[in-house]
Amino acid sequence: MTALSIFAAAVEAPQQVALIIGSTHYTYSDLAALSESRAAALAHSSGPLVLQPRLDLDSLLWLYAASATGTAFLPLHGGMTTAERASAQALAGAHSPPVPLTGAAARFRAQAVDPEQPYAFLLTSGSSGHPKLVILSRRAVLASASASEYNLGRLAEERWLLCLPLSHVGGLSIVVRMLAARRTVVLLEPAAAGLLDRTEELGRQIRTQRVTLLSLVPTLLERLLRQGFESPPALRAVLLGGAACSAWLAERARQLQVPLITSYGLTETGSQVVARRYAERHGPLPVRNGCVSCGQPLQGVELRVIGERIAIRAAALLSGYLGAAEPALDEDGWLLTNDRGLLGANGELYVLGRSDLVIVSGGENVDAEEVERVLRSVPEVLDACVCGRPCAEFGQQVVAVIVSPAHLAPLPLEQVRNRLAQHLAPFKLPRALLCIDALPLTASGKLDRRACAALFESVHQAAPPHLSAG
Repeated sequence: MTALSIFAAAVEAPQQVALIIGSTHYTYSDLAALSESRAAALAHSSGPLVLQPRLDLDSLLWLYAASATGTAFLPLHGGMTTAERASAQALAGAHSPPVPLTGAAARFRAQAVDPEQPYAFLLTSGSSGHPKLVILSRRAVLASASASEYNLGRLAEERWLLCLPLSHVGGLSIVVRMLAARRTVVLLEPAAAGLLDRTEELGRQIRTQRVTLLSLVPTLLERLLRQGFESPPALRAVLLGGAACSAWLAERARQLQVPLITSYGLTETGSQVVARRYAERHGPLPVRNGCVSCGQPLQGVELRVIGERIAIRAAALLSGYLGAAEPALDEDGWLLTNDRGLLGANGELYVLGRSDLVIVSGGENVDAEEVERVLRSVPEVLDACVCGRPCAEFGQQVVAVIVSPAHLAPLPLEQVRNRLAQHLAPFKLPRALLCIDALPLTASGKLDRRACAALFESVHQAAPPHLSAG
């Protein structure tokens, strides 16, 4: 597929700026020249490529070379353990990058690539469970890019800021979209501790680089807004995904005239399959049951809710899970997700939470994300994570880890329970509470639920948090 070839892009748009890193601009012609020795080396090797991509030029050149040669790649996050990396690499049968060729051997001749050939193998485990490798075909990632562009449109001077990890579909999809559109990626490398330590620099880059499109997780957008970020005129859309958007954040973005587009997608769908309509980006977002609308299905996407579980059929769907005995899709091409949702009157999707985040306490089902939404509505609670803790009496016990403003004393458990009792049944109320400075996050800025549960357990064993008798 020529759309995914940096060399085809260099022929079609040689002087178009393809990549901006700081004050350095690279055209498509520049990137093709820099990628050629890597592509030539890949053309003489076989099997998938394993990468540990960073937000830098070298990593992008390997991605461009792999895309052009039809070499499937396995991008792994740098925070993985040696054992985790080895396991994923063995499953994919992937090899390390070869040495780039030099001289006459470095010449690369493009060949046609089957659109159904794997583009990438991406790790996913949802919010819990064992990691799996999702197979995304070249056809799927281009279908995803096309559906996104149909909603957003395309400017002649489009600039999409890339600050999300390339080991995740959110970051990778930006590279695909801009390569397919022959437009510009603006790269922002995070600090060693993560992007949350560079939010001021993120805001500056959005303004000075005249960024038109931006993809963020809610945590990053919230941090930006709390620091006084104002949306510059060039910024035409902020796509929000990776986690639920709170009603507070949606309203705050509207008040500050941030062109917000909420979305819903999975690794299995090659990024978003549901998104707010571009024309509605400045208006209020509908809210149902405390959930903010994710928008409507993108072009070519079919959506159903089956027993509260979201089902999807689209050209952007995965080909399957690598090494899995069972097909990922049913015989009619539908993917049944573990996400629970409901559809509104205008076909908009509200994601209620994950079916595997239901806590069974005393025979009652407790939706952890429902309790979190109510907790976040308490003025003294900035953020919250609700977990199920093993309990001999009830099977599981509902506990919460919360973040309060620094100038306030930690909220007593009974006060929290009294506030929540107005909105939640008694069996849903947390029976233990831990207040910390900040919730642990994954590298992509999502809530790290397993780390929260482990933190609660370690603190409880050292000095048990107050338990309610109710």
